[in-house]
Amino acid sequence: MASIEDVARETGVSTATVSRALRGLSSVAEPTRARVQRVAKQLGYVPSAAATSLATGRTRAVGLVTPHVSRWFFAVCIETVEAAMRSHGYDVLLIILPPGQRTEPGPLAALPPDRPRLESELLRKRVDATVILSLRLGDDEVAMLHGLGRTAVYLGPPVPGLRTVGVDDVEVGRLATRHLVELGHRRLRFLGGSADERDWAPQLRRYLGFRGTLTRAGLSEAAPMVDCDLTVEEGRRIGRRLVAEGGIATGLVCCSDELALGVIHELRAAGVRVPQDVSVIGVDDHPFAELSGLTTVAQPVAEQAEIAARWLVEVLAPPGRGPAADGAAVLPVEQLPVSLVRRGTTASPGT
Repeated sequence: MASIEDVARETGVSTATVSRALRGLSSVAEPTRARVQRVAKQLGYVPSAAATSLATGRTRAVGLVTPHVSRWFFAVCIETVEAAMRSHGYDVLLIILPPGQRTEPGPLAALPPDRPRLESELLRKRVDATVILSLRLGDDEVAMLHGLGRTAVYLGPPVPGLRTVGVDDVEVGRLATRHLVELGHRRLRFLGGSADERDWAPQLRRYLGFRGTLTRAGLSEAAPMVDCDLTVEEGRRIGRRLVAEGGIATGLVCCSDELALGVIHELRAAGVRVPQDVSVIGVDDHPFAELSGLTTVAQPVAEQAEIAARWLVEVLAPPGRGPAADGAAVLPVEQLPVSLVRRGTTASPGT
């Protein structure tokens, strides 16, 4: 295996210059940097990650904190961030914290701490920055992230003090509900928002959009919001419950496509026609939504993750080679547009 001395000898510069060039420091002229990088690649030289970390104080690793890994939204975000950061020479360390695990006071504080706390995880893992996927954070946790001196990017609803990218979840709820109201539905129900999460998360914002749209239309909920997780399995459970309850609503706003697909499966299995008897709309535009003909509110998931990764790359750029980071007085909040995708699970009542 080639050494740094081999690269220096071949390029005619010192080993210190080779080190600076491969670390991307601005003190090396661009032609020299390009020559060093080309020779290092030709010789197959790979810098020592440990040595680079000691020299720069950087690990070239970022932490990715997520409450879930198997659900579609989170899986797409994880894969997108990992691929983007890897293409810029960064490793991604996955930190999984279930949604019930919190450090701030509140209704969830009494839950048993069955996993390490967020600050413990980040302190044990040396990372240069952190991406957090739609995980509720308290003020103390945001302060802790700043106290560690590491850039943090949040993917989800806006969090004061953090760079945030996401969608307007209130508008998501409005768009889904308005579609059903315009079709003529007057008895609507909202499904989604587990008891562990509904006091903060996108589910609550979507529910607020649902309620606001009904109020503007002079309507009331056909029945209270259903507490449930946003999975196919939960959708099937809720579908069976709705069948047992009988005709409570003609339109169902589901907080995710996975939830909607499970509900539809059980309704149809029980002989309830979708959309003739009950219209169902989801959120996300999951790949299975198109295959199943599910009407949904689409959000650009991969694009959100790409923006988060791009922000990290810009912030972590060596001095002189990229924009300065979190010293800015106002941190960016970017909300991407959502859109209604009308398919075959919604129609006017009785059609």
